[in-house]
Amino acid sequence: MNNIQKRVLNILGGAALALSITGCLSELDITPPDQVGIDRVLNKVTVENLRARVYDQMNSSFINLYSGQVLEAYTDDAFRGGSTVAFDWHNGILSPEIPLFGNSIWNNYWQGIRKCNIAIEYLPQATVSDILVSEDQLNQWVDEALLMRAWYHFELLRFFGPVPFVEEALSADFSDWGTVTRPTADDLFSKIIADIDQVIANDNLPLRHQLATDYDRLNMGVAHALKSRVLLYAASPLFNSGNDAAKWTAAATASQDAISAMGGEYSLVGIANYGDMFLEDQTVLNQEVILRGNANNAGVLNTSNGVDLSVYGSNIQSNNAGAVPTQELVDCFELTDGTLPVSAYNANHTSATFNAGYSEGTGDDPYANRDARFYASIVFNGADYGRYKGMPGGDPNVVVYTFVGQPGSGFNGNPLSEIESEVRRSSTGYYTSKFRTAGYWGSTAGGTNSFKIHFRFAELYLNLAEASCEANDLAGALSALNMVRNRAGQPNLENVPDFANTQEFIRERIRNEKRVEFCFENHRFFDQRRWDVLSTNDVISGMRITSSDGTSSGDFSYQRVNLSVPREATSDKYLQLPVPIEEARRLPGLGQPEAWN
Repeated sequence: MNNIQKRVLNILGGAALALSITGCLSELDITPPDQVGIDRVLNKVTVENLRARVYDQMNSSFINLYSGQVLEAYTDDAFRGGSTVAFDWHNGILSPEIPLFGNSIWNNYWQGIRKCNIAIEYLPQATVSDILVSEDQLNQWVDEALLMRAWYHFELLRFFGPVPFVEEALSADFSDWGTVTRPTADDLFSKIIADIDQVIANDNLPLRHQLATDYDRLNMGVAHALKSRVLLYAASPLFNSGNDAAKWTAAATASQDAISAMGGEYSLVGIANYGDMFLEDQTVLNQEVILRGNANNAGVLNTSNGVDLSVYGSNIQSNNAGAVPTQELVDCFELTDGTLPVSAYNANHTSATFNAGYSEGTGDDPYANRDARFYASIVFNGADYGRYKGMPGGDPNVVVYTFVGQPGSGFNGNPLSEIESEVRRSSTGYYTSKFRTAGYWGSTAGGTNSFKIHFRFAELYLNLAEASCEANDLAGALSALNMVRNRAGQPNLENVPDFANTQEFIRERIRNEKRVEFCFENHRFFDQRRWDVLSTNDVISGMRITSSDGTSSGDFSYQRVNLSVPREATSDKYLQLPVPIEEARRLPGLGQPEAWN
């Protein structure tokens, strides 16, 4: 075998690529006519590998690209104790020279784009027998690569602002890096949408894969959902400073088209099964899930972002509370009549003005009569956390307590501590239950599922609600919003006690709904940026609960406490990550996002 053939096979087999756009954009050599051609190298195995490599950078981990932390640790929805990268982030040290997790993201998605371009170029050249790989399969795989290329570019856009849209695997001797410039956001959005529209028009992808082995592969539902998301971002304040109404209308149309195209195959799960949706195996065909990742994150989410159950009888327990919900997130969960608990905060959030029906008085229960999603998402003082493995059949479920002095899961008043016994306890009085379960623990660790959900049907309704509201179609916005609210058992928004039929009121409640519905699903980080509301990162708080007799039988008292830690990630520089300095030097024409210049 000649060296050129070996190189081709290495690339098709998934050999490691360089770690940046400039390092990884080398082209497959052209085989001289007197040697074996590419069509001979593209056999069944290598063709299937071409398809598989397209998915390598899809990022199905909750932590790998974010310096070992869940993305919510960099938002106002969660607090991560100790001196981690999350601390550095909120301390304001992000810069081109210290990009924190920016390098990982930059490298990952450019590698993905290169692999997509290789697949798009070479899959059509395959002459594998139809018995082994049919023409329909090849066409489907090319469209998967087109759609993944659009998605990877969109991920770069979400983090770094507009970047060049690369449609080919550039040659190894490409030297005109100085001519590479930053496009406008509109230009990049247009190219991303063009790829998605091409896939939809080709109609080669199934609306949903029916074989369990393909559940982590792109389907037509992803194409519609991605288009809805991309156009919503294009219309959002960060990229639409002039508030062009036509962009909101386009986003609303795409979301409605997606719902119409997918409605026969997808729908919202009932609230009784809502929590289970986040604990299902990748191979479960769930009516709401459009695409799951292919990596089980149960270990890291329960071990490093979980509840210490040792005091409740488990032989094995979590070693770190991880990113725990803030009081501000908890306050977003309505009462069952649709009332929000809080109407205003003081400057450091140590006190709040409460709405009717809500109280934090001694002996009261501020966690009663809340939106059903609260109980599926948050572990609070007195929460039923289910059962761990090996519990005696007659024993009741584990009830977690977070009051001061409760062993294991009690309140941690030292949020920056690195002491093992303290990092296992929450500094906000809450833990996350979404994607986590007591069932991971017990006599052994493991045996549960935590697969990231990239897209689910509920997002389409909330995208439609948001875009309709901004296009001043308030009736349409309410109709879409109420689909998600009603699933949770919450009343129509127009029936809540403080309802006002204004764009501002409906906008704020749609944003609140999105924060609740998608908490700990990697949405808040981007929503804060596209809405340009980083100021909400400024102050976060928790709930310090004490018991009158020091046990779970006493009367509980509630005190809101400010987390006195650096919270500097609020300037416009944090709207978009800086290009890592090494890449910026190689690409002088690209420049940094505006706030970094």
